[in-house]
Amino acid sequence: MKLIVFEDEAYQNLLPITYTRASFELRIGSKILLERIVERLKPEKTLVIARDYLKRVLEERYPRVKVGEEVSEDVIVVNGLLYLGETEYKTLKRLLIEESDKALFLGERLVAAKISEKILRKEGINIIYNHELLRKSVKIECVNGVRLIEYPWHIINYLPEIIREEFSICIDESPNIDSRVYVRGDEKLLHVGDNTVIEPGTIIDVRNGPVYIGCNVEVESHSRIAGPTYIGDKTIIYGGRVESSTIGVECRIGGEVVNSIIHGYSNKRHYGFLGHSYVGEWVNLGAGFTNSNLKNTYGEVKMNIGGQSINTGNIFIGCFIGDHARASIGTLVYTGKKIGVASHIHGTVIDDVPSFTFYAKSLGVELVELEIENVLKSVKRMMARRNVSLKPSEEDLLRKIYEETSNERSMVKAMKREISFKQA
Repeated sequence: MKLIVFEDEAYQNLLPITYTRASFELRIGSKILLERIVERLKPEKTLVIARDYLKRVLEERYPRVKVGEEVSEDVIVVNGLLYLGETEYKTLKRLLIEESDKALFLGERLVAAKISEKILRKEGINIIYNHELLRKSVKIECVNGVRLIEYPWHIINYLPEIIREEFSICIDESPNIDSRVYVRGDEKLLHVGDNTVIEPGTIIDVRNGPVYIGCNVEVESHSRIAGPTYIGDKTIIYGGRVESSTIGVECRIGGEVVNSIIHGYSNKRHYGFLGHSYVGEWVNLGAGFTNSNLKNTYGEVKMNIGGQSINTGNIFIGCFIGDHARASIGTLVYTGKKIGVASHIHGTVIDDVPSFTFYAKSLGVELVELEIENVLKSVKRMMARRNVSLKPSEEDLLRKIYEETSNERSMVKAMKREISFKQA
């Protein structure tokens, strides 16, 4: 079986976290969406279709996956924003055994399709984006109950149930931990990887869901980790509270993290609160950083998506932070705000912040457009602290995004000028 994982237009709703990655690279549970799809379907060959400017980095990130190639054989195509859990897997299995070509739709969005060589030779793979033509060429079935991400808050909504689903029963009959680590609930719901150290005095609560702790992790004493939670390899928890969250590899986590996703190599080392939020890679949140995830009115949070105010339907929504962003000490972020790629935020943040922008309105400073060369210097310095180098392809990607987001900065009148707090 040949598998094609494609990116649809919904990636635009997920900006800025999808500027630096394809939509199928978003993380919810222990893996990104693409890894989950490939793991479950086990195809002979996998191809992906995404924005052109991501092609080079995708080829480097996934050397076994082909990017943007033409195909002229029977294929199964899957929307990259589909979380392939048990329900979704059963739906796709039924599609695979169909004798005829068929497409599955959730509303107006293509979920998956089985397309024959005959149709592909005639119409090409871009038929998956021409829904009128697709509907004329194959059978159509409307499906419900599948987890197809469309907006940022869907990721947060699905997070706890997905971790429970992935690690409903962990394999450790008796996890290798110090007897002075207190586990509340069934220890079978706790997995601890090799060379991981959990100091005495730590509490791990699995009553509401499993806790998976990877390899070479350090958890300092007085930490409290409550499931459902996943903590990636080489991460350090500095006496923090982590609950219902996914933490990527080599992160540094302190304070309180609740119902949030943090990609790899990001820092929230100190006290403060991160709740119902999504944080990209190589982000640094300074001491005292706190986001609001609940309005004073207890009303449903609205977010600005593509210039429109959309009701999330949730009373708990935090912030969504793009890769390489920086938050200074004491930064406070209002509910439902988006922080762009490589932006620097200070003080109280009451607006969405465009990518590559210095934001310190509450300190009396006008918006400043950051210089790309200075951004790259900062990025390289942070990565060097983890003995990682910025690849030429990743540098080119940041330069491209800088160009792509220039209009965002123009709209808020961010100007290239010297940054000064003298106005405060």
